Amino acid sequence: MKKIIVTSTWGAGYLEGGGMQWLNLHYLAGLQALGFEVFWLDVLGPSKKGAQRSLDEMIDGFRAQCEQFGLGDHWAVFYDNRKVFGMTEDALHSLCGDAALLINLCGSLKDNELLRRIQRRAYFDLDPGFTQIWAHEWDMDLSKHNLFFTVGLNVGQPDFGIPLRGIEWQTFTPPVALEYWPAQTDTNATNFTTIGQWRGQYAVWKDEMYGPKSDEFLKFVELPRKTPQPIELALLIHETETDDLAALRTNNWRLVNPHEAACGRDGFRSYIQRSRAEFSVAKHGYVKTRSGWLSDRTVCYLASGRPVLVQDTGLGKHLPTGKGLLTFTTLEEAVWGIESINADYTAHSVAARKLAEEKFAAPKVLQSILDRAGVR
Repeated sequence: MKKIIVTSTWGAGYLEGGGMQWLNLHYLAGLQALGFEVFWLDVLGPSKKGAQRSLDEMIDGFRAQCEQFGLGDHWAVFYDNRKVFGMTEDALHSLCGDAALLINLCGSLKDNELLRRIQRRAYFDLDPGFTQIWAHEWDMDLSKHNLFFTVGLNVGQPDFGIPLRGIEWQTFTPPVALEYWPAQTDTNATNFTTIGQWRGQYAVWKDEMYGPKSDEFLKFVELPRKTPQPIELALLIHETETDDLAALRTNNWRLVNPHEAACGRDGFRSYIQRSRAEFSVAKHGYVKTRSGWLSDRTVCYLASGRPVLVQDTGLGKHLPTGKGLLTFTTLEEAVWGIESINADYTAHSVAARKLAEEKFAAPKVLQSILDRAGVR
């Protein structure tokens, strides 16, 4: 049985971030379904002063999650570039030498000694547009890889304006393990919702700024006043963002703390399943670059039979939209999208699940990746 390693930098250190945990678990589940022996390698930086959990607590929490998910001892935490938990250092070195493929999410694993042992080293870009800009500004360790995949479906197309520096980015859709996300049949759920962070990274290309999600949300800040549909945001937004918080509350957005409303793997799933649909904007950088990005969170809504209304990033050229998955570019289109979903909710729910099955099912997505990576 061939071995595949999937990496992260958010496993042990951010267990309360359920969406980040599911991100990796979908890859692992899809690869397991295809008959591969899979390992989760989490790269954890040195503990920060004032951290809420000790190193032992983080490792124990990550171990428990991996065991609950059926990974057994197929996990490791590479701590501070010097210590290995979950398996011995020799075992990790041996695993790297035996692995048929490294799925290096966001280039999480940077250690030269481990990387050089792996024959196929695939960099997985989950921040399309930003990644390609940053690659012009500093060393992203791209040269340490020999395969390149991006969730930006429009990367490399004529309307994606960031030069690729000779890298052949191959596109893929976010995978979702459908068996963990059964279609929900409750048609009485009330809120359109989303989960995420208010702020985030910035990038600059040709003196123009490419920013975070907050930049886009504020363009649509009046939306709840244009529709009777309740919209709830489970966003990490710091209390010091007083102006932005005031703008959101004045315009009738419902705000909840994601670490309370959607905490951890199970809380994240439950929150999505209790939602009526998703409404979300994308990061300004995803929109401005026309990256074709779609969130791994959004496919969880779709798999759950929950329709989604998301800001267009250029993905309409690559995925069917209009039923189950709707996109918008203007405030008027967002209002129309809400009305469309509510006018024929059952049909949109059925279409959402069908789209997840056809385009995002983890085994299908991963098989396509493996075929292009030459792993059989």
